Amino acid sequence: MTLLWRDSWLKPLSDFDVGAEKCSYCKKAFGKIDFVTACDFCEIGIMHDSCANKHIIASHKKELQRKIDAHKDKPLHDYQ
Repeated sequence: MTLLWRDSWLKPLSDFDVGAEKCSYCKKAFGKIDFVTACDFCEIGIMHDSCANKHIIASHKKELQRKIDAHKDKPLHDYQ
């Protein structure tokens, strides 16, 4: 199984490398190829990319808003 991280600079990993066989949020097993990530605000573990979005919006709305506000006035890179 190959797990593709949301952060583009990280290499794809297998479930053996990650140490997880199922999503920490929905508890479903990872598929043959899945996009995964971890929460920036807590240590919940490895999750499907879509589950991470749900988790962060539901559990870390205030922290997310602070992070957005902290980066609001920073200029974008040329490739963004």
